[in-house]
Amino acid sequence: MIIKNFKSLATSKTRIDTLKIINAGLESVMTKPAMHRNITFIKNILTIKGISWDLSDVQRVLIVGAGKASGDMAQAIEEILGKRITQGIVIDTQPKKLKRIKVVQGTHPLPSQTNIQATQEIITLLNTATHEDLVICLMSGGGSALLDDPIIPLSQLIDINKNLLHRGATIQEINVVRKHLSCIKGGQLAQLANPAKLISLIISDVITNDLQVIASGPTVLDHSTIHDARHIQKKYLLPDLPFIETPKHLLDNTTNLILLSNIPAADAMKKKARALGYIPKILTTQLHGEASNIGRDIAQKINKKRALIAVGESTVTVKGTGKGGRNQELALAAAMYIKKGTIASCSSDGIDFIVEAAGGIVDEMTKERAQKKRINLKHYLSNNDSYHALKKLNGLIITGKTGTNVCDFVVALS
Repeated sequence: MIIKNFKSLATSKTRIDTLKIINAGLESVMTKPAMHRNITFIKNILTIKGISWDLSDVQRVLIVGAGKASGDMAQAIEEILGKRITQGIVIDTQPKKLKRIKVVQGTHPLPSQTNIQATQEIITLLNTATHEDLVICLMSGGGSALLDDPIIPLSQLIDINKNLLHRGATIQEINVVRKHLSCIKGGQLAQLANPAKLISLIISDVITNDLQVIASGPTVLDHSTIHDARHIQKKYLLPDLPFIETPKHLLDNTTNLILLSNIPAADAMKKKARALGYIPKILTTQLHGEASNIGRDIAQKINKKRALIAVGESTVTVKGTGKGGRNQELALAAAMYIKKGTIASCSSDGIDFIVEAAGGIVDEMTKERAQKKRINLKHYLSNNDSYHALKKLNGLIITGKTGTNVCDFVVALS
């Protein structure tokens, strides 16, 4: 069981079943099993998702990457390729000791000098690559903040990221700005690896699986322009910025492959719900919008013996001074409208703004318990303080960092 506090949360049948369905989604997108399912290395032939490369004439195999799943991806690729790896460096949010690949613990959701220094190490390594080498890039959600070599001061970059996050900018908008302020995003990593062959293995946390958006697309031809970045700058009242253009020619040295996305998670949760006796319905695999609105809408859709499933990523427009992430806010909003049943919203990476909570779970009794404890749900919600409200109401889902990152899972049962 990936959900660590399952027993304390499992106070009713619908709560138990909701948590079991969420857990099935989490188990379906664990990083290392997915790597081993999709990658083999036999007699110098590397095969990934049915595509093969003969490494007989490859001099060096270099590993680079970043993201919340990159450490586990690096561990798996070491287990598969072993001594064939020459060296490597990836940037994750948690430390990991490996034999051939250096894992740097960086910061997220905001960049830091540690991230920048590690990125510069990656750039230095890529600058040594020749046509006789193979570079394998391991990218996952979180890579936008972890992998960066900005053209502006770090303090200014942090302010810009904070402004965009707090004003409810979409991940697509944030990444367009990031790409045009960076020396490695938006296809620039692939350009740095040239003339070496580059295989980019990607775990998608983007609802559309748009390769340009995942981790700001460091190995993907970028279609956004300086003009797009300036439009977003004006929309969110950002200061004047010295945007640079990203590569616009074909990156023919690169093969990009998505290893994991939100689809397997939705399918796994649907299968689990059916096994538990519910009629499952996937509402969407591209969930988006304001978290509180989604919580309200799903709470109003609950039907008896139905399992409503949605995967994607909501947003929160921060107006208060409280603490909590989008999944907690979605759950707390649902608590105000749910009449019967249970709703849970959980991040696949185990980090819903803060490390302690992966998300939230509420039921038809949550509102009544809040009233007895004199907890004004509307006040907590308006102050974006879902964490403290749910903590008092036994509504925080705890998983710890999972080592994967595809999207958020929402389940509603009655």
